[in-house]
Amino acid sequence: MSDMALPPLREDLALSRGPLAEGVPTWSVYDPARHRFMRLGWLDFEILSRWRLRTVAAILSSVNAETTLRATEEDVMRFARFARHAGLFQARTPQETARMAQDQRAERRSAMAWLVHNYLFFRLRLVNPDRFLAWMLPLVRGLYGRGGLMVAGGLGLFALYLISRQWETYTHSLIEQTTIEGLIEMGIAVSIAKVFHELGHGFAAKRFGCRVPSMGVAFLVLWPVLWTDTTDAWRLADRRERLVIDFSGMATEILIAAVATIAWAVLPDGPTRSAVFVLSSSTWIVTLFVNLSPLMRFDGYYILMDLLDFPNLQPRGFAYTRWFLRELLFRPEAPPPEPLSRNLARVIVIYSIASWTYRFFLFVGIAVLVYHVAFKALGIVLMGIEIWFFVARPIVSEVVAWFRLPTFTRPNRHAKVTLAVFALLLLALIVPWRGRIDAPALLRAERQAILLSTEPGRLVAMVPQNAAVAEGQAIYRLDSIDIQHEIASARAQLAQAEAEQNSGNFNPDRRRDTQAIIAKAAEAAAALSHAEARARNLEFRAPFAGEVRDIPNDLRIGDDVHRLERLGVLVSPGAALVEAYVAESDLDRVRPGASARFISVDGPSLSLEVVEVAHVSTRALEVPELASTYEGPIPVRRTAANGPLVPDIAIYRVLLKSQDPLPAAIARRPGEVVISAAPRSALVTLYRRTVAILMREATP
Repeated sequence: MSDMALPPLREDLALSRGPLAEGVPTWSVYDPARHRFMRLGWLDFEILSRWRLRTVAAILSSVNAETTLRATEEDVMRFARFARHAGLFQARTPQETARMAQDQRAERRSAMAWLVHNYLFFRLRLVNPDRFLAWMLPLVRGLYGRGGLMVAGGLGLFALYLISRQWETYTHSLIEQTTIEGLIEMGIAVSIAKVFHELGHGFAAKRFGCRVPSMGVAFLVLWPVLWTDTTDAWRLADRRERLVIDFSGMATEILIAAVATIAWAVLPDGPTRSAVFVLSSSTWIVTLFVNLSPLMRFDGYYILMDLLDFPNLQPRGFAYTRWFLRELLFRPEAPPPEPLSRNLARVIVIYSIASWTYRFFLFVGIAVLVYHVAFKALGIVLMGIEIWFFVARPIVSEVVAWFRLPTFTRPNRHAKVTLAVFALLLLALIVPWRGRIDAPALLRAERQAILLSTEPGRLVAMVPQNAAVAEGQAIYRLDSIDIQHEIASARAQLAQAEAEQNSGNFNPDRRRDTQAIIAKAAEAAAALSHAEARARNLEFRAPFAGEVRDIPNDLRIGDDVHRLERLGVLVSPGAALVEAYVAESDLDRVRPGASARFISVDGPSLSLEVVEVAHVSTRALEVPELASTYEGPIPVRRTAANGPLVPDIAIYRVLLKSQDPLPAAIARRPGEVVISAAPRSALVTLYRRTVAILMREATP
């Protein structure tokens, strides 16, 4: 093999010196056909520079004689495999041309794979901005020096200081932007800021002599954002220059956000202040929480890559972390994909695991978004495709790779421990060990009434806290000047109408107005009846005998009371009742007569018995203490401003009773019930909940 002729390299490749990597020189190979840079180490560079010798033996002899390196035949063949995979060889024979075509077809994605990977993110090239950037560069060159960065940083810190001085106002205005119109406005502001962001990258690249061949628009989850091709920056040997190019886009956005924030802080209220606030808030959010994150391929990713001086951070980091996990779990003692120092390896592994976790939740979120955007049938299909391609398939591929490890089929001691742990976890999923059902619940008296003021007024009388009242006894009484005035006015109008009606009986000229007078009298009588009914509502009498509890501590005689203000709870002495809400997947395990226990954080713990199980899901939650809108555990939504609380999930009402009376001084107490039930495995529970969700979502 040492005398085998090696294929020639392409003549259009360009070689340039790269940065030092841990004190070792590197070089960059530029492939103009693919507009791609490849980083070479010292040994690869020495082999490449002698490739004209055309045989393995000649290359090895030259490298070992002229350098301090000691290359082997495997090193040359490894570089040959890399060069062939990267498409660096010429094709001079029909066989080589056919092989290159075959390699290209193997790398090409299928139509389905391309569609899945690109329908939520794809790029369109629009212009070649290189001449424009070169023409404009003298006007903005000063912004890309140390002084420009200091000005942008200083303005940014000053803007953040102004926000901290008006934090409540700023955050309140930001919350008000969470409407459809507000989100659209923020999207437009982000798009405008992105124009300057990408120009910042382009001008920085031109300042260091790089070529910027294209600028266009990318669609990220169908939202358009600009992109700029700064691949030529990889020819720069000084990574500080690359860092300036990486950070210049965010620096431009920080400058825009700072100026907009300062303008917001000094401008009076009005449309202009609202416009600069939208620009300020959207730019800060995108810069700090999106662009700065290194977990996706935004500016933060390239900044981290240049700080570590580790090109192709994600693919190389993912490959190294997969090797690390396999060694950690099964110890196949395979060589690492590449040698790394201990500190760099630790950083790469932590980054890769964080990136995998972030991607998992990101792609699941995108799948849910796709489902809700499309109509149901298409949404289910697209959601399934998203979860399979981006979440499930990588996990399945890695597990399959574990099965092929030699220490998996013939496990060593370390692999046996790992397999034993996996077996225990699998048993925990399969074995039906969970014999209880946890459900949110409300403890209350079996008979109770919430005391709400039906009319506004001034409180003139009320019973004390925990007072015992008889049926029909007045609990509180209000006084309302408006209602008194309404009664007096209605009585005066009725008296006037009756007088006019009586006078018409003796005045022939007014007899033709009799019908109008009668209608006026009837209207006045109806108004009086309505006002007197409102007056009767100013006094609340007990519908049954009981105790008055939960009167607000700040309620005093003489206070103004609003309509529908809660004034307490009337509780009838007797057994305690608990309303629990069980998930649909657990409904078949709840049986009347089953024992249970009510638990609250700071209240009583009662023994209970199931007495009733609903067979129809709850359409409207009548226990606001358990609703998510009131920081409860049950997710709900309102269909209207004052509409009912509609659960987002299927829940069923279960009533439980206790033989013990309701504890004193407690009217209503949220908590949790633990119901005894037949054991069920976690895997079956997960399956039933998944099927329930799919059936519910598939229903039109």
